[in-house]
Amino acid sequence: MIKVKTFVTNSYNPLHHERLDAQINKFIEENEVELVDVKYSTSSAWNGAAPVWIPSVMLIYKVR
Repeated sequence: MIKVKTFVTNSYNPLHHERLDAQINKFIEENEVELVDVKYSTSSAWNGAAPVWIPSVMLIYKVR
């Protein structure tokens, strides 16, 4: 069965989020999945003082 998992973080407070690569690697290790595709995207917003970058990754995978 093909499934999708989305990971999102933001650059506003880098001390309070786990890096996307660490989140993805942990998910792959813990769930024994076979990757089908990876989609990466960024968006931005303004918090009043500085731009905030919001990266996200969508994993498309098969359950083994």
